[in-house]
Amino acid sequence: MTWPRTSPRNVAALRASIRTLMLIWAWWWLGAASLLGQSTNSSLAGFQRISGKYVDVITDLPLDDELRQLPAVFDAAMPIWCEVFDVQPAETGDWRGQVYIMLERKRFQQAGLIPDHLPDFPYGFQYGNQMWVSEQPSAYYRRHLMLHEGTHWFMNRKYGRNGPPWLMEGMAEWLGTHRWHPATQTLDMGIVPEDKRKFPFWGRISMIQEQLSNQVAPSLETILRYDDSAHRHVDAYAWSWAAVLFLQNHPETRETFQELLKRPMRSDKTLTRWLYGRLRDDWPFLRQSWTAMISDLEYGFDPARSLVSVTRTPRRLGEQTVTLELETDRGWQPSGIYVEQGDRITVAAEGSFTVGQSSGAWTCYADGVTLEYHHGQPLGKLMLGVLSPMSPEPAFSQTVKTLPIGARRELAAAASGELHFRINETSGDLHDNEGRLTIRLSR
Repeated sequence: MTWPRTSPRNVAALRASIRTLMLIWAWWWLGAASLLGQSTNSSLAGFQRISGKYVDVITDLPLDDELRQLPAVFDAAMPIWCEVFDVQPAETGDWRGQVYIMLERKRFQQAGLIPDHLPDFPYGFQYGNQMWVSEQPSAYYRRHLMLHEGTHWFMNRKYGRNGPPWLMEGMAEWLGTHRWHPATQTLDMGIVPEDKRKFPFWGRISMIQEQLSNQVAPSLETILRYDDSAHRHVDAYAWSWAAVLFLQNHPETRETFQELLKRPMRSDKTLTRWLYGRLRDDWPFLRQSWTAMISDLEYGFDPARSLVSVTRTPRRLGEQTVTLELETDRGWQPSGIYVEQGDRITVAAEGSFTVGQSSGAWTCYADGVTLEYHHGQPLGKLMLGVLSPMSPEPAFSQTVKTLPIGARRELAAAASGELHFRINETSGDLHDNEGRLTIRLSR
């Protein structure tokens, strides 16, 4: 483009006009900034503000020690979020969010601190750099919701957009579940709560157990197909959490799930299809592993001890006796032996082990100890479960059908599948056991 020629007199006049316009613009900007500051300060009148490195917490609650710690909790989450989502801490130097802890939402609306276009969320919401949390009946659950919305905030900063609902909500639930250590200002994220009393009002495991008992628990595939409306129901958060717990920790899915988190986010089914495509050959076996996990999903569940890898090609039991060694500090363990429904087998077990090392050790044998019961059977008793092949997709998630064995039992297989064994004890208490049982299988 060629500009028209201009005389020196016109150039001087033009420069004077530009200087005048710049002075007018500067005057307007300073005034507007001043008014904006007054508006911001005015909108926060009557609210409490506590600030940290990465967050400002604004609340209409009277400040106490729990509230004053919230910025430190948020700041302690930042390096964990960075590690999980592969973000260099140096990249987050200018990241900053605002968390509104709301006792009376109407006050925030009247102050213009909740945009009119946001949906009427019941618990929490994240939009841009702002996060809203409705006040909760426990300090734990208030922190949980802040970290839940904080995970959404971090993921949106990292990816620029949302992924599929099961992944977004599952990751927010997984990383929202935490332990806070105020004395050391340290945080554990991505945990399975070990004691219901220490995590009041969280309730995800109870929801899962209730739906399993009512035989309405969604299949793993159903969870991965959740749409944008699914999380209007609280149970969808519980199942999304369980799906991430499974995929994040199972030895056969862990690596693929980490690759998934490095891919660009899309809110449609693209990422879910990619995940399924990478795991397609293993999917029938993963359904069995999912069944084993949710059957044992209790407070204190340890994925490293209790996630099952089923045998790809189990063999039939022949004429010779098969001997197995059972670790008593782990959950379901595969035998490598496949039975058809109706097959008659004999299971015999011998050896001793200890349960309850941390709370007073008891010597135990395959028949268990009758001083304490779990699921109606003596603590420590040898149990058998059959994990049946699952193809095609089941309508609902199921639990492992278990049978008490003890020191010796002859039986007819109630279903076709691979035999699995474990001792009878809650999954959260397996960690302090010591010893093995020797199991012999014969026809």
